[in-house]
Amino acid sequence: MLRRTRAILIAILTSPTILLLLYNRNLDPPFQHQVSAPANSTLGFGTILAVSRPHSRRQPGLLWAANLTDLEIVIPHQPEWTEAELDAFRLTSDSAISEGSARAWLGHLNALRCFLDTGKETALIIEDDVDFDLSIRSHQIPLLAPVVRSLLSNTSSARSSVDERYWGDTNTWDILYPGHCDDALPSPPGDSSGNPTNPLLSHPHLFYPDPSIPPHTLLHPDTSNFLRALRVPESTRILHRTFAPFCTFAYAVNRRSAERIVKEFSREREGVEAFDVQLLKACGEGLRCFSVGPEIFHHADGGSEIASVDRGVEGGVELVRDIEALRKGTWNLRCGARHGQLWVDEDDEDGRARAKEVVMRMLERGAGECPIDLVKAERSWKGCEWGECGAQS
Repeated sequence: MLRRTRAILIAILTSPTILLLLYNRNLDPPFQHQVSAPANSTLGFGTILAVSRPHSRRQPGLLWAANLTDLEIVIPHQPEWTEAELDAFRLTSDSAISEGSARAWLGHLNALRCFLDTGKETALIIEDDVDFDLSIRSHQIPLLAPVVRSLLSNTSSARSSVDERYWGDTNTWDILYPGHCDDALPSPPGDSSGNPTNPLLSHPHLFYPDPSIPPHTLLHPDTSNFLRALRVPESTRILHRTFAPFCTFAYAVNRRSAERIVKEFSREREGVEAFDVQLLKACGEGLRCFSVGPEIFHHADGGSEIASVDRGVEGGVELVRDIEALRKGTWNLRCGARHGQLWVDEDDEDGRARAKEVVMRMLERGAGECPIDLVKAERSWKGCEWGECGAQS
């Protein structure tokens, strides 16, 4: 059984022309590209599928965020995996995977199989604790999509004109990562002048402006360090080929890549402890993976469901929604839809209608506004100065 959610808001943002800066000796000089119109309710993909355990306490927060942003998110039915199914998934000996990680891995495979059953060409797979900016449809995705098309058209061996499909020619990519927790950066060698240069930048990549990015001082330290290593300016994202992306908060696949993942990674691999690690290895071993940094999707504040399963917590963890617990919002997002200040109880229909009206009017005025008390939220980030940031994953 599939659960769907549709919200009633639609935001229209008239976007100016943006300048895409191309950095690769094989690419053309900088040029101008028109920003797309607002994305559709599935962000230009065939479908958005959420990996979520049956009756997960995270689902109400995800569905409310989708409602606020007018996204259509499908939550496929996920079986309660039996011990026999878990044993069949694990290696017969020397298994390195925990029960929580095994269940999560099977959950991703379940979502991928559901996608292949739809007949759609592409899918965005998200985890049920993911958060995203209120302007994701009206601003962030319309900025990202043409950059992806431009980069893929320049990396194609045919060097053809830009493919007009929303996410480009699916023959030129296997996985797109709009949601992750950074990439592993190889050690930079020195250039002829002795200055360090990062090997990642030797591959095709694009910088593009996006004013919805928080200041680097408010990003997770791992993210700000990553951007600093690549010399990414403030209010700018980088789209790049990735060979070691961490986490699977949100990733896009096409039919070809989904079929390959389901076929090749249907069982635990030796030395691999989690599904996201398996995809990371695959990106370094031949899959054509592309990532945007800072990421557009990040997991909301709350405990690890994998860890909860491993500890034997019944039903997994509950994603905390009260304002005090979520006062700082979600890492690397400026105006997250799952921020504690935006939560309205499910039985408060009038309150939800008012909240949606506020968001709609905000988006109509442009991406520069946010209904969250950002001053109050920013104060809470100072804990990082005392080593209290924690891991992103």
